[in-house]
Amino acid sequence: MSGTTNNRIRGARSWRQAKPVLLHPKFFQGFTDFRLGRPFDYRMLDAWPMLDQHRYENGRELAAECRLAGLSVVWIERTRVPPSLKGVVVERAWARRSAG
Repeated sequence: MSGTTNNRIRGARSWRQAKPVLLHPKFFQGFTDFRLGRPFDYRMLDAWPMLDQHRYENGRELAAECRLAGLSVVWIERTRVPPSLKGVVVERAWARRSAG
């Protein structure tokens, strides 16, 4: 994964493709850290493998998008994605599918 940039990652086109990403522990941690107002810790991320870094950042980004959209998503258990969050992800996947 070395040298990969986000602009080459196309994104999921279905819930089936997106779900494993959301269930990644670092995605959940990033989502939760943003929701709880924890600052971004670059030193912590530097010690992680590239995939973990990407998942953590993706989690924070999705939490920020939810907040900007006025959604209050409380995600407590990593293995159980809240219906409102699943709805956001499915909507984005369908938009990618219809655009491509």
